[in-house]
Amino acid sequence: SAAISFAGLKKGTCAAEGYTVDDGTTTEQVPVIGSVTVHKFKKSATLEVVATPVCPPEQFTTAKDFDLKSYVSARWYVQQQMPVQYLPETQNYCVQAHYTLRESRTLLGYDVDVHNYAEEKDGTVHSATLCAKIVDADSGKLEVAPCFLPSIFAGPYWVLDYSEEEGYALISGGAPTEATEAACKTGDGVNGAGLWIFTRKQLRDQDLLEKVRNIAVAKGFDVSVLKDVDQTNCKGDPVVV
Repeated sequence: SAAISFAGLKKGTCAAEGYTVDDGTTTEQVPVIGSVTVHKFKKSATLEVVATPVCPPEQFTTAKDFDLKSYVSARWYVQQQMPVQYLPETQNYCVQAHYTLRESRTLLGYDVDVHNYAEEKDGTVHSATLCAKIVDADSGKLEVAPCFLPSIFAGPYWVLDYSEEEGYALISGGAPTEATEAACKTGDGVNGAGLWIFTRKQLRDQDLLEKVRNIAVAKGFDVSVLKDVDQTNCKGDPVVV
């Protein structure tokens, strides 16, 4: 009552400002009035609840009715990719991939030859031939490894979405099992790592790129992991297919 009468505070002011937690009392000597006991309040701590994404998302799927023969029929150009251990961001120049379907499986269990090509900013070339095993052709699931390793050591290479007519493919190194603040991602090591946007044309089509990024988002991916690949001023892959 003293605070109301002499300090000009209105009843309920403290609560309205968020001071609702009892913090005990204190006694003060006030001129004219004398001894005054003040009831103190403090603000309650606000617990911020951040929802952690479920990874992989329940709606996560790969391609349906995937046509592997069509997919490997021509060269692919990478427009965006997630940096991983074996493909750092310093090699985000002129990245290409092409594939050759074997007539029969190798002794180590592989069905497809994989040729990857990339450059650094100064033109340094990185080229590697890997091998892929078909795991589930209809859903676009393969596994890739160096050709000298038995296929049991290969890591997932999944085609998440693909359109030959529109000229794009969305590829991941398996399911996105790691949560970020925004969504989910794969690992960034060797197996179980990576996210790529492929196009048939080397020249970037921004509208098509945004479409494929949105497909990745719909599948639960955090697309902030994707970094641009510069497809200009390329030396070109010398391998003839």
